[in-house]
Amino acid sequence: MSQKHLTDAIESKDHDTKMWKSRISAAKGAYQQGEFRQCETLLFRAIEQAKQLKDRDFAVNACHVGLGAMYIATEKWKDAEKHLDQAMHALAGSSEPALRELYAVALRFHSQIYLEREDHASAERELRQAMLILEDLNEDGAVQLAYVMSDLAVMYVVDGKLSDARDLLFSCMELLELTVGSGSAEYMRASMIYSVCRQEGVEDLLTQGEDGIYAMQYQLGQKHPNVVRALRWYLKKLMELGETDKVREAQKRFDMHAEKLGV
Repeated sequence: MSQKHLTDAIESKDHDTKMWKSRISAAKGAYQQGEFRQCETLLFRAIEQAKQLKDRDFAVNACHVGLGAMYIATEKWKDAEKHLDQAMHALAGSSEPALRELYAVALRFHSQIYLEREDHASAERELRQAMLILEDLNEDGAVQLAYVMSDLAVMYVVDGKLSDARDLLFSCMELLELTVGSGSAEYMRASMIYSVCRQEGVEDLLTQGEDGIYAMQYQLGQKHPNVVRALRWYLKKLMELGETDKVREAQKRFDMHAEKLGV
């Protein structure tokens, strides 16, 4: 099973489409490096390009979903909701496979807004809806399905449903290995979460989490969104346990500041 990029849905090979894909690729690279201002600029420029494309319905809404993801990473929740709601409204009810896949991706990111509001029931509902859509797309939805499963597993870990999380992650990692490969950022994240949820006590869980973050930071870089998300979870857990000294120690070790992580 080969890796499928979301933008592969646009098959046109004209100059404008190639330029749009190039800008989206650059925005994705900026996002992964934590260069969010550059990512934002590229995506807004890509929207203007997208309006002129033959496949503008997909292209425009892909930009809105990208902006939603970027604003979630920077914790600008209202901006994220605005762009994701716009995309979801446009894509809801679409029968075309590419637009259905994009709608599922929008649902995945929108669920993070519910998690921020601690509305886990609504977050799970959106993630489950996304999974149903992607499962129906079979191989074409495999990559995004694995990402959704990983996000749902994280929520289960937070809720203490470790057995449910393990079951999801086992299937998720199989899909990721077949599609994006075991060296990908998403596989590394899923593997770390799987190791964490196999631990029995809180101390072992946090130790395994810290080791996983070190590995992710080494492989992906300090600013990668997956690393930052993991650090937010780790520091939040320490603060819930009243381990303020360990929070300060962790900030020094990971060379991060709590205000950057929203904790």
